[in-house]
Amino acid sequence: MATQQSFEQAVAEFIELTKRELGKEALEHLPPPPPSPFDQSGPPFETSHRFDERTIRNFVLSIGDDNPLFVDPDYGANSIYGSQIAPGPILALARYPSAHGVVRPLGYPMANFISGTAWEFYDVIRAGSKFRSSKVTKELLERDGSQGKLIFLISETFYWDFHGDLPAKSYGTQIMVPQQNMGSTRTVPLERLGKQMMYKRKASGYSEHQINEYVDQIEKFTRRGSDPLYWEDVKIGDKIGPLVMPPWSLQDMIARHFMDYCADVLTPKSDKLPHLAADALAFEPLYRRAKGKGSGGRIHPVTRWPWAAGNEHEDALMAIYRGQPGPFDFGVQRVQIPQKLLSDWAGDHGFIRRLYIALRKPTFYGDVSIYSGEVVQKFKETQEGDSLPGGHPGRNEYCAVGISISGMNQVGESHAPGTATVYLPSKNNGPVILPVPHVSRPPFVGYEEYRKDWY
Repeated sequence: MATQQSFEQAVAEFIELTKRELGKEALEHLPPPPPSPFDQSGPPFETSHRFDERTIRNFVLSIGDDNPLFVDPDYGANSIYGSQIAPGPILALARYPSAHGVVRPLGYPMANFISGTAWEFYDVIRAGSKFRSSKVTKELLERDGSQGKLIFLISETFYWDFHGDLPAKSYGTQIMVPQQNMGSTRTVPLERLGKQMMYKRKASGYSEHQINEYVDQIEKFTRRGSDPLYWEDVKIGDKIGPLVMPPWSLQDMIARHFMDYCADVLTPKSDKLPHLAADALAFEPLYRRAKGKGSGGRIHPVTRWPWAAGNEHEDALMAIYRGQPGPFDFGVQRVQIPQKLLSDWAGDHGFIRRLYIALRKPTFYGDVSIYSGEVVQKFKETQEGDSLPGGHPGRNEYCAVGISISGMNQVGESHAPGTATVYLPSKNNGPVILPVPHVSRPPFVGYEEYRKDWY
């Protein structure tokens, strides 16, 4: 039993059992089981979201984007796509892009954080789309970091629409940070709370001068829209942005909850806990579930009542259970935001082909985020596909630019660096032809490849 283990034994068990699961379907973030109407016979598994006009609009607004291509069906109908579309990272709603390894009722003594996502896009996501997905943990890497030993879980997720087409796939990086103060379970005993903090920083205040500077940058960032940006007119060294996101608030977090927390099941069946949607309970039923989870729940450091583990993100007093000094953002929300920097710059005629965003530090309550980019490569590439199920046949040449992305906060910390490849229309080669030809099962791209200059 976990309570009879040492900290070292618990970490070793997690590593050993998770390695055994490599290459198998990760049975997490699935739609609610019967009597819900979703097909449970996967993989691939039916996803619970249908990307209708309202869902797309609500999603992009939850990541701070009001591009009419995404929020206005009439604008989309008159665009080159003929319909409202969604930014590619919306597929994180269809299936969370990283996996958490093996689970057990009392948990393992590790703080977990999504540490980045890499995307390959082959087509736009059109209003009305619904998906099936398959997520497999492919790699387990052990690294030494500033917080001690780190365990990287690298997953590969395929997203097929109900026509069997594959518009995208993702690679998710989940970092598990062993925490000795947790003992052998996932919960820090009350007497050890605050003894092992990952960061120490108070919420930032802003002078009137700083506020005016950020507001000025917000107002200056413009959207290209339907005016094409041609490949020939782009130069290496061109700057993009900055895109400034105002101080992060609990409202920003609630927007994410609103979009996806009620629509999937976080824990796999092997967890031996009630198989419920993540935010399906509140008040007294939630209390009973938190109480029933024992050490898997949390004891509030002030009230001493059982508390839901999910509150570690937004509750200023519960964040300490994750080694954080205050409320901090959902990484899966932050990795979706930089697409606005690219799509507003490239305009309606550009297409984000590859996008990787890494997460270096949390965004804490009151933090400003400043995203900027630079064109560092300019090239042409040829894509070929096949006619097998999920593939798209053909052979096309694309005019591409490689972009380096910087995500900084107000105190100068790099918290979301990344890279991207954007296809642009060409005066000589013509428009970007979609779907991009691809084989039915595009090969796996490992962490050591996509974490570098992935252009």
